[in-house]
Amino acid sequence: MSPAPHLTKSAAALAAGLVLLLAACGGGEPEQDAEAPDTAAADTEGAPAQAPRETAELRDPVEMAPDDLCTVLSAQTLDELLGAEDLRSDPQTTTGTPDPQDLEELGRLRMACLLVSAGGATLQFDMEIHEGPYVGSTLPDVTEEEADPGVDLGDFAVTGTGGDGAEVTVVEGQVLVHVDYSRTGGGDEDEMLDGALLAAEELLASVG
Repeated sequence: MSPAPHLTKSAAALAAGLVLLLAACGGGEPEQDAEAPDTAAADTEGAPAQAPRETAELRDPVEMAPDDLCTVLSAQTLDELLGAEDLRSDPQTTTGTPDPQDLEELGRLRMACLLVSAGGATLQFDMEIHEGPYVGSTLPDVTEEEADPGVDLGDFAVTGTGGDGAEVTVVEGQVLVHVDYSRTGGGDEDEMLDGALLAAEELLASVG
């Protein structure tokens, strides 16, 4: 019998085996590679866009400042914190009117007021308006790391209680507001803090 047919069949079988082997090892890669860019594109399209952080436009502190800080609190707030009007003194040792000269010399305006009542309550509050953001000022009195997470007022607020009263410092953009509210003999700390926050909120609202 001639061996030729046997060799031909063996060669054919070997060739078929090589084709199958190549298909098993590398046949799926081109399709997978083609799909990869589409998958990456889909992931990119589905990712939320990162919006740039907005920077507040700086304004002229003289235009922002109230005409007289000592007159901006409402009668209702003053009644609640200090008692009836006839029991309250006029503002004492205060500089509630902004002085543009401060802006030229210090880079900020500062206004302060002190109100007392015959009932032993004292409300001291002041406001600073800077040429730039307060947090970027030289040696700021408070920083965001000190913020009270339970207070949603301004950009951040720092609070404290103890002794005879409560203190609140609020920062919003170029503005800092500080309120110190106390009563002779002290009082409920939560009530004192709420009173200081109420005053701070109205002071911020007075900024033009």
